[in-house]
Amino acid sequence: MMTQVLAYKPYGIGSWTHTTVSKDVARVLALEYASYGWPVMIDGEATLHFSNAA
Repeated sequence: MMTQVLAYKPYGIGSWTHTTVSKDVARVLALEYASYGWPVMIDGEATLHFSNAA
C-alpha cells in the first residue's frame, strides 16, 4: 500500500496536524478539508484551496 503524509490546520489556526494514510484516503480527505477552507498539504505540497464565497 502506498502511503502519503497528510497535513492540515483545522480552521487555519494552530499547529499543523500530520497523519500518514493511504494515497486514496489522503486525496479524499484533502479535498474535504480544503472545502472547509482549511490549509492542506500532501507530502509537503499545498493542495487546492476552495473558497466558501460564491
